Amino acid sequence: MKQTILYLPVVHAGYEAFLSRHADSDEILILGSGFASVFRSLTKEIRALSPERAVEYVRMIAHGPRVRLIEPADIPDAVFGDVVVLPDEEIMHTLAGMPDFPSKVTCHFDSTFLRWDREWSRAGKPAHFDGSVSRAVLDRTFLDQARRESQRSSDWWRQVGAVAARNGQVLKASYNHHHPTEYAPYIDGDPRNEFSRGVRPDLSTAIHAEASLVARAARDGLSLAGADLYVSTFPCPSCARIVVEAGFRRCFFAGPYSMLDGETILRAGDIELIWVDMEPEPVIGAETS
Repeated sequence: MKQTILYLPVVHAGYEAFLSRHADSDEILILGSGFASVFRSLTKEIRALSPERAVEYVRMIAHGPRVRLIEPADIPDAVFGDVVVLPDEEIMHTLAGMPDFPSKVTCHFDSTFLRWDREWSRAGKPAHFDGSVSRAVLDRTFLDQARRESQRSSDWWRQVGAVAARNGQVLKASYNHHHPTEYAPYIDGDPRNEFSRGVRPDLSTAIHAEASLVARAARDGLSLAGADLYVSTFPCPSCARIVVEAGFRRCFFAGPYSMLDGETILRAGDIELIWVDMEPEPVIGAETS
C-alpha cells in the first residue's frame, strides 16, 4: 500500500505535479489544524488554506486515492503504508522523525517546489578564482552534497546549498530557506519580486545557505575556524562577510553569483578560492567530435 502525507497551505503547480507523480497512491493524508500545536510556525500563516479546504482541492486534483484529514493523535494508526511519500520539506522531515511516527514504513521525500530559474542564475564559470581547479574525488563529493542540499530549498529564483567540512568529514550542511516557514513566499509573496537583483538584498524573508550553516554551527557550539566551505553557488557579499568572520580556510564552489564583489571580501579575509570542476570524467577510448 502506498500513502501520501501532505501539508497543503496553498495550491500551485508544484503541488499539482507532486500529486500527479504519485497518483498511484492508495490514500492521501492531509495534516489537520491540530498540527499547529506541534509546528508553531504554522500559526503565522494567516492566509493559508484551512485543512478542510485543502482536502477539497486535493480531491479535485487527485481523482483516485482516498483523501482524509489526520490530527497528531492519529499518526500511529493512520500511517501504515508499505511506502509513504512526503514532500521534501523541513516540517515533513520533522514529522517523519517524531516518536509516534511508525518506524517500519519506508519514507520517500519528493520535491513540491517550483523552479523559476532565470538565465543569470544558470551562468557558467565565475570571472576569477585563485587558479586552483580541483577534480579531487572528495571535493567533488562534498560539492555534490552541497548541490543536493540546494534542491531542498523553497526559493523561487535560486537554490543554494552549503557544506562545512574538516579533515574529510562533514561538519554541517544547510540550504537557503525562508522564515517564518519555508512556505512564506508562496503564501505571502516574495518581497524580492519588487526589486531588481542587487537592490536592497536585505528585504527578504530568506536566510542564505552559508548564513544558515554558520548559525546552526553556532547553535550547536561547533567551531568552523579552519574548516573548508563547499557551496553550490559563489557566496554573495553578505554571506562572504559571515564566511570570513566564521574563520573558514578555503571556499570551494562550482557556480557563480550575480554580485561577484563577494570575491573581494573573501580574498581580504585570506580565504583561498578553489573552483571544483564538476564535469563528468572523460571515458577513456571514447570517440570525440
